[in-house]
Amino acid sequence: MQQTLEAAAPGVERRIDTTEGRVPRPDAPPAWRLDLSRHPDKRLVIDQLIAAIDALLTAQVNAILHNPRFQQLEASWRGLLQLVEASASTRAIKIRVLDVSWRELCRDFERAIEFDQSQLFTKVYSDEFGTPGGEPFGLLIGDYAVQHQRDADHPTDDVGTLKAIAAVAAAAFCPFVTSCSPALFGLDSFGDMASDVDLARSFEGHEFIRWRALREADDARFIGIALPKVMMRPPYRHDPNRIDGFRFMERTGRPGAGDYLWGNAAFAFATVVMRAFHQYGWFADIRGAPDDLNGGGLVDRFPGHTFPTLGGAAAPAAPLDVYLSDRQEKQLSDLGIVPLSRVSYVDACVFYSCQSLHQPKVYDRATATSNARLSAMLQYVLCASRFAHYIKMIGRDKIGSFATAHDFEEHLRDWLRGYCLANDDASTSFKARYPLREAEVQVRDIAGRPGAFGCVIHLKPHFQLDDVQTSFRLVTELVGPQA
Repeated sequence: MQQTLEAAAPGVERRIDTTEGRVPRPDAPPAWRLDLSRHPDKRLVIDQLIAAIDALLTAQVNAILHNPRFQQLEASWRGLLQLVEASASTRAIKIRVLDVSWRELCRDFERAIEFDQSQLFTKVYSDEFGTPGGEPFGLLIGDYAVQHQRDADHPTDDVGTLKAIAAVAAAAFCPFVTSCSPALFGLDSFGDMASDVDLARSFEGHEFIRWRALREADDARFIGIALPKVMMRPPYRHDPNRIDGFRFMERTGRPGAGDYLWGNAAFAFATVVMRAFHQYGWFADIRGAPDDLNGGGLVDRFPGHTFPTLGGAAAPAAPLDVYLSDRQEKQLSDLGIVPLSRVSYVDACVFYSCQSLHQPKVYDRATATSNARLSAMLQYVLCASRFAHYIKMIGRDKIGSFATAHDFEEHLRDWLRGYCLANDDASTSFKARYPLREAEVQVRDIAGRPGAFGCVIHLKPHFQLDDVQTSFRLVTELVGPQA
């Protein structure tokens, strides 16, 4: 965009012409010549020229900050910064970063004959969960925006890649949370999501056949898709305390516009999970807004913003690019999406539901249908996965110490009982120490594989945020290093 700035002072012999973002060559001629002797108020002229230079620099900095590629880069780094700051007060949380684009991830699975031959499987499962001494991952965050089909701007097969990632996540008992593109709903931006649109009906078209098949897969329990976008930082405003005196004001429009820095809601979900793990060592309390606005699914690490109203007052805004209605939240949750919503009367946002991408089955009995839905919620998948990590490592370390499958079963049963508490009226902190209501385990010999056992574990979490009790069934193999 060509911009012309006129210096309003006598003695300036030419205008300041510039193209935003273009830096002049070192050997370029001076932009203007000024004879201060021709003006009686030299200080006024200098101040006017400084203001003109500030305006020029402001235009250039705005051009850089609002470049889409730069915005994406800044949003990714600021999302990572939020995770690092959320883990600063504890050593129990470790963050590892894998710099890989979505296109490279898709190519990895396209080249692999099976998902377990991919590089992602090697890094997530083989090098950690499947290796003695490895540290299994608890949660994978993907800074991506997936959609249901290819187009000119998005040529990758997202559904096929998500299916492979779900298989990797299920094998490693490590949920993968990412975001989606507005194109999934046929929109250019989430801000275009009208409250009267039937979102469920839009997923009934033939172009969603593969997407619906993905949702029906059991491994889809380990996939979470969060939306909408989250504000990663408020707009820059003039700081009178700046040492260099640069009067910079970032160009912004209405909240939700592209001038603001928006990032992936998966980062917000990760901060909620990390806070729950830091407080309780457990993941069940990651949804809903408590009365004291502390804990639960409340997102408290991303900046809010105020914007001027027609009356001149400053109105607070939650850090979201669109506010979802109650009806939209329900529809999105039923579609396997994790919606981030605004807390009424507060410039904050909250996860009211944490449904995974999996489409729960419908049974003849209402209780069975409700349990199927609850077992597809990410908070319970995270809880069950944590026990699966420990049981796998116990089995790997202890498998040579037991002569029979029955002895091994008793050892695991005694270990699980140490985390069970039958008192439903116990305090929250006490339940955090004993997070299971019930637990049962079955270990059997695997025919033709001496030294290897099959293991089935039933877990009933103690934190019940819904009206129906639910349980999980984990199936794994326990094999020693030499088996």
